[in-house]
Amino acid sequence: MAAGTGVRPSDALWKEGAGYYIESLAQVLESPMLPDVRRLGDQRILEIFDRHGNLAPGCRVLELGCGRSRWLPFLALQRQCEVSGLDNEPFAADLARANLMGAGASGRIVCGDAFDLSGRPDMRGAFDLVYSMGLLEHFDDVVDRIAALKGYLRPGGRLLTTVPNMQGFNWLMQRLGSRDILEMHVVYDRKRLARAHEAAGLSTIACGYAGFFDGYVTATGGSPESSRFRLHKSLSRASNLLAEAWLVAGGGAMTPELSWCSPHVYYVGTPAAP
Repeated sequence: MAAGTGVRPSDALWKEGAGYYIESLAQVLESPMLPDVRRLGDQRILEIFDRHGNLAPGCRVLELGCGRSRWLPFLALQRQCEVSGLDNEPFAADLARANLMGAGASGRIVCGDAFDLSGRPDMRGAFDLVYSMGLLEHFDDVVDRIAALKGYLRPGGRLLTTVPNMQGFNWLMQRLGSRDILEMHVVYDRKRLARAHEAAGLSTIACGYAGFFDGYVTATGGSPESSRFRLHKSLSRASNLLAEAWLVAGGGAMTPELSWCSPHVYYVGTPAAP
């Protein structure tokens, strides 16, 4: 991923054995990753898919930045979608293929620049739903990039974007965990995310915050032996345990999706009429 001038480059995070992709291909094949829809966070994301994704058996779905995707095999197996994925990092694309195979799902994974459709005419105007989860926040020239993504959509197709919510408590935790990683993200609230998509020519269907709380939405940086690293890990674990205790005590009620603590900001739109 190559960010614009106002965001630190995040390319190194997506390499094999670094940053977020610490699993091997063999591990993913043996223990594929799928969303756990018994948990509130994944329930909320699934509600967005089901309510706003316009999914139906046989519909064509594309995930951008799909490395190690948990949702592609789920949508293939549980919603009977025809799934594809795109990722610019070869190892990330390999992980997505391995995860599909390990889960027993079929799909197509392509390695390449998601924002350049020129070399993939077969994917232009081909999808009912195009989505990304943790991609667009790494770029500051996002309006032009979103405008390019419309090219994947069939008439009436929908674009779904989620980005990590780096406001409030999450901002403080990421600032503690790693200022460098924080500066690899554009900080979005729901209005800013909607404005970016609308400026790219989309008509808003829904936007808001997804999830109640996730103590692990932020990432640590630096040496695992450093006091900062250990403190961030401990606070992430403790805050997550408190949130779990709240869920149990309230029986799953009283879980508002709020700007200062929800893990995700989401947007769903469709190309506006000319």
